[in-house]
Amino acid sequence: MALPNFGNEVPKVSATTATEYVREMVKLETMSSGTKEAAMRKLSRDYGLTVSQLTHLHKAKAKTCDVSLYARVKAAYLDRCAKVAARLLHTLEIEEASGADAHDQDLVDRLTGILAEVATKRAPLHPGAKVGGFTDADETADQSRDWGH
Repeated sequence: MALPNFGNEVPKVSATTATEYVREMVKLETMSSGTKEAAMRKLSRDYGLTVSQLTHLHKAKAKTCDVSLYARVKAAYLDRCAKVAARLLHTLEIEEASGADAHDQDLVDRLTGILAEVATKRAPLHPGAKVGGFTDADETADQSRDWGH
């Protein structure tokens, strides 16, 4: 007997892509966390995913992937990539300030381009988001500007 299709699953290709995203994030996080389990707990805390969801995807047991889960995994992956690129860019800028080669400027330019590309890919996932994390709605709802009047 086949399970009912509720229409909120993405194709198997997307489940495979989500598995690749989770594996890459776990690999990157394991470098700083030390163990795969600690990396999964940190990713779970940072991105609102459960450890069981991450484990299921990491082990490639998912045949399908819910649309909202896929969107959250993709947003987490893009965020993690942006953080790694920003950290590398910061390191290159520090080296450049201490007298770097022309090769470093090429890397800085490419990383800046990558960060811009990631920002455009993240925009549909987080509409209206600004760099500081505030949206236009936050600014219009700000009542503190009338204080003291």
